[in-house]
Amino acid sequence: MPLLVFATITANDGQEEALKAAFLELIPSVLAEPACQLYELYHSTEHPERFIMHERWDDEAGLQAHSQMPHMKEFGEKAKANGWLAKPADLIRVQE
Repeated sequence: MPLLVFATITANDGQEEALKAAFLELIPSVLAEPACQLYELYHSTEHPERFIMHERWDDEAGLQAHSQMPHMKEFGEKAKANGWLAKPADLIRVQE
């Protein structure tokens, strides 16, 4: 059964554009993952520090595999080193 995820990501002040550019670079790698059906980025117009990633995965196992992918680990390391994130992402999982 497909699993939908809505991830709310908050950028540190002044890091919004760098974070957005990094996400846009990351998206093609995520879309190439076997279990990924959808991976769309939205940037809030009311709160420019907030992003929402709309994701659809084949199942929970696919989502778990996603977090272990080399490109995700690299993104996490870059985010930490560059101070892009104000806090960990808030995830909401929804079953269809």
